[in-house]
Amino acid sequence: MKRRLVLFLAALLVVGYGLAYAQTGTVKIDFPFMANGKTLQPGTYTVTMPNDNAIAFDGPGGKAMMVVLTMLGRHDQDTDLEVVFDVVNGKYLLSEVWFPERDGYLLLSTKQAHKHAVVGGSNPHR
Repeated sequence: MKRRLVLFLAALLVVGYGLAYAQTGTVKIDFPFMANGKTLQPGTYTVTMPNDNAIAFDGPGGKAMMVVLTMLGRHDQDTDLEVVFDVVNGKYLLSEVWFPERDGYLLLSTKQAHKHAVVGGSNPHR
């Protein structure tokens, strides 16, 4: 009986940690964009971080999962989800995700010259 109680409590801790860690938000993207080699169509996307190594986009325009390359230091106190795209030759490449009040996540490091397009967020953009 004691062992079952310990196992049950341990399982609750693991589930609780996972729920506390998981990040979720929604963002409306008005243009086609590339994520992990896939072209996703415009629409409202649910953005989740199922674990500390990946970010998932799921919406009417498609689904994609991207690996987190590194964390980025918080640049503001934004309370809304913010998504950053690298724009190269007219194509929008998903490059960063910033969950509310958290550090950001770099998903793509673009070497060639590019501009940033920012979607979402509640502060003036960079």
